[in-house]
Amino acid sequence: MRTLGAIVFDFDGLIVDTEGPGFISWREVYERFGAELNLDHWSRATGYVGGFDPAGYLEHLLGKRLDWSQIIPAREARNWELTLKAKVLPGIEPLLQAAKERAIPVGVASNSGHGWVEEGLKRLGLRTFVDAVITRDMVMNPKPAPDVYLKTVQCLGIDPDRAVALEDSEPGCRAAKKAEMKAVAIPNQFSERQDFRVADLIVKSAKDLDLKTLAELFLQ
Repeated sequence: MRTLGAIVFDFDGLIVDTEGPGFISWREVYERFGAELNLDHWSRATGYVGGFDPAGYLEHLLGKRLDWSQIIPAREARNWELTLKAKVLPGIEPLLQAAKERAIPVGVASNSGHGWVEEGLKRLGLRTFVDAVITRDMVMNPKPAPDVYLKTVQCLGIDPDRAVALEDSEPGCRAAKKAEMKAVAIPNQFSERQDFRVADLIVKSAKDLDLKTLAELFLQ
């Protein structure tokens, strides 16, 4: 019988709300041009690489090209300002602590860059809980391809069918299932419109999870 052998976390939107700062900083850009960026638009960006181009969409709405030489740096500075204020999402740290106490390997598999994730984990005081960090720049294909998950469990020394992925997005859940892992979805306000039927379990918050709940997924 298969048992829980590893837990692999997504990063953006799952461990910490970096989706919010991205949305807010872009929405403020839109507002300066009298345009609107709403959650329906942003949901197409959540979990996808290249799923939605906010700059291109703004130009489409305005019907003209824009000079981004000053807009983009200002937007990135605002995004970083908001990101630095973001805290670990509820339930994540207790789950990491429980895994460490039980010597269950923990990985992070992200569609973001390696530096972003590593620095984010250190900033949040979580890096010591994580045994392997694999990001999109370390594999051939980002999520929804299974590459980041397959490489993560390989680094952890665990077969994929003994690992569970925690995800906030549909493409992340699809990536985990393609890797033959269990997938737990924790949708947020930016991803809740996505289709999570592929997930093995859907919860509102990581506070609803513990090691027993994750282990029971392997009894199904």
